[in-house]
Amino acid sequence: MHEMSYIVKLVNTALDSLKDMDGGKVKELFVQVGAMTGLEPYYLKKYYPEAVRGTLLEGSVLRVELIPVEACCQDCGLVYQPTRDYGYGCPACGSGQGRVVHGREFVLDHMVLEMDGRTNESSGC
Repeated sequence: MHEMSYIVKLVNTALDSLKDMDGGKVKELFVQVGAMTGLEPYYLKKYYPEAVRGTLLEGSVLRVELIPVEACCQDCGLVYQPTRDYGYGCPACGSGQGRVVHGREFVLDHMVLEMDGRTNESSGC
């Protein structure tokens, strides 16, 4: 299972973005995971508490949004979700020339921080 190595990268990215944070506590981390990554949200959430133990992230909750696969037809421009029904090709023109535009992501989307009793969101990590 490669989820643990991804969690370690995620934790390091989050901690790097918190370097200049003066006090406060991280409540939640929101991550986007593409369906093509092969990552299982269950295991990401399972390994997360161990990976954040002893850091500024300890006690925070990992929220995972699964991003479906989307392709853009190189012939007609339609953005679609490839399915077996159309042989994974474009449902509009039948072309097999689709380029994956979503589904490979593993992105720290944003964090919810609690500072001085107030909740703030940090994005653009």
